[in-house]
Amino acid sequence: MEGATESRSLTSRITGTAYPLSIYVPPASAGPRASLPVLYVLDGESWFQTLVEIVESARARIIVVAVESARQRERDYVPANLCTGNGGGQAAYFDFVRQELVPHIETSIGGSPSQRGLFGHSHGGAFVLYAMFSEAPGRHTFKAYLSSDASISCLSSQAEGWEQGYASAYRELPVRLHLSHASLGNAAANIEYANRITQRRYERLAFTAQGYSGTHGGIVPQVLRDAIGFAFPPGA
Repeated sequence: MEGATESRSLTSRITGTAYPLSIYVPPASAGPRASLPVLYVLDGESWFQTLVEIVESARARIIVVAVESARQRERDYVPANLCTGNGGGQAAYFDFVRQELVPHIETSIGGSPSQRGLFGHSHGGAFVLYAMFSEAPGRHTFKAYLSSDASISCLSSQAEGWEQGYASAYRELPVRLHLSHASLGNAAANIEYANRITQRRYERLAFTAQGYSGTHGGIVPQVLRDAIGFAFPPGA
């Protein structure tokens, strides 16, 4: 199965940044584009080629939208934190994603609004958690949230606050969450966060926390293989 790839750029009126996009669309045999799942991927410059290989090897019928960071990941993905400077733009970036990026893709490329997924690694993984806990049940932009070795230890109080704020308001979390960590990466903080979520017993949450042997960046290809299958299970 060989799909098509294309590159374009989308300038955000909200953040003022032009974000390069790399897009993969499966062949016509995958079905109407409007019915296909879409996986949005942060730090797209790092993971797009790997993703295309994984998707084609698995014959997965999904659209991939890889959003490059435009050298603004430290601003866009996380609040002010202990590890990197210039944080605090995560709310504006999330508005870009849901108000500009997603409508642009669904209008010009396709994709099913009920089958959207969001993947992020490290600071991107932290953003995935922020995005998930920022919206009320029934209003989530994405159906699947895939957080890879998130930089929770850099912003533990903020990450705890996102979850606590959501839990104080809602019992339901009707999404799919894949939370992974690297044995030689951010394991401890991610395990603690996974336990926190498990103990809440959120209704309608499909949740898996998975550890991988390897380095912070080295686990990503296997995480992507597993997370895609979790996000878009057959028949879902």
